[in-house]
Amino acid sequence: MKRNRHRIYYGWVIVAVSFMTLFLAVGIRYSFGVFFIAILEEYGWGRGETAGAFSLAMVVHALFAPVTGTLVDRFGPRKLFPVGAAFLIVGLVAAGTIRSIWHLYLYFGVFVAIGVNTLSYAPHMSLVPKWFIRKRGLASGMVLAGIGMGAMVILPTTEYIIDSLGWRPAFKVLAALVFFVIIPLTVVFQRRSPEEVGQLPDGMECEFHTSYDPDHRASDPHCASSHVIKQWSLRAALSTRSFWYVAFNVFCNGFVINLLLVHQAVHVVDRGYSPMFAASLVGLVGLIGSFGGIGWGAMSDRVGREVAYTMGGVAAFLGVLCFLLLEHSPSLWLLYVFVILYGLGFGSFGPMTASATGDLFPGDALGRILAVQSTGFGIGGALGAYAGGYFYDLTGRYSIPFLMLLLGIVLGVAGVWLAAPRRRTLF
Repeated sequence: MKRNRHRIYYGWVIVAVSFMTLFLAVGIRYSFGVFFIAILEEYGWGRGETAGAFSLAMVVHALFAPVTGTLVDRFGPRKLFPVGAAFLIVGLVAAGTIRSIWHLYLYFGVFVAIGVNTLSYAPHMSLVPKWFIRKRGLASGMVLAGIGMGAMVILPTTEYIIDSLGWRPAFKVLAALVFFVIIPLTVVFQRRSPEEVGQLPDGMECEFHTSYDPDHRASDPHCASSHVIKQWSLRAALSTRSFWYVAFNVFCNGFVINLLLVHQAVHVVDRGYSPMFAASLVGLVGLIGSFGGIGWGAMSDRVGREVAYTMGGVAAFLGVLCFLLLEHSPSLWLLYVFVILYGLGFGSFGPMTASATGDLFPGDALGRILAVQSTGFGIGGALGAYAGGYFYDLTGRYSIPFLMLLLGIVLGVAGVWLAAPRRRTLF
């Protein structure tokens, strides 16, 4: 195949398009916490039953993730992502018409969930390892930075629209953004692999070969990047302990991230702050997480996934501890320390897990492998979102859920070390 050596490496275009897709799609999912406050105020439903709609969305995420993984491996992102965007648009428009709680469960918990699942973490993280090997951690961090940036922009913007027009029109505005941004970007610019544009991973000029010997190195002394890479199947990955350790880490991440996603803003409002201030803080967590994800990702390419993830986990642990203490001492400085530390730590979760999985199980089945792991994120997210509301309704405070968050962070770090991606890294 003729290689296009002298033009920009198209992998960076994929990074930019994936960034914008996650910016909107997952940013919209994060906005549930803002809609949560507005819907509670209008209907007076319990926090547990209302958060249950988000829990259902995470269950649907878990059930639909293997389907998404299979479809992205088979048809590629250019065909799949517009279909996911269509589901998201239908769900958002319908969510603006809800009158009963089962409407919220159906429209947000099913349609929006399928749309976001098709456009979110696993499909994009199955693409990055095909485009990047040497800079996999950095590229993963840059793509997933879209999530945090989206939270930073979309949450306060959504709150502003809710304050100005109401929460029903806000759903429709978000649907319009998906229609005019995600669909054109993915149809025009997305590609499955470097080979589709006549390039090689990382824009290198030397071929990568496939074999079932992951430790073999090609003998070409003039091409340091020539390696023989084992092509993993889903069945082969499922037979390893490393797969299940990473899946356990993903479950813990789902529990931690989604419990806070749903209940973080309302907890800040409970402390006497305005909904706009709360939404802005949640967005700031996302912004800091974006920069943290890029930094941790680049660092992990040098020091290893486990070390970088552990450092992020320590930051997240200390941040959540400050958020827990906020119940007993509603101090503004504790809130800001939480935002900074948890934001930095939260930023390490996605890039490290995706890069570790790419290190451990390279190949054309990576989409399915990540998707099956992603079911753990859905199950953990469903439990986390519901547990936060359940224990608040039971005790009138968030102490128990936040203690569970601390445990989840520690167990997630343990999962990465047990998976040991350092033993499989090619470079």
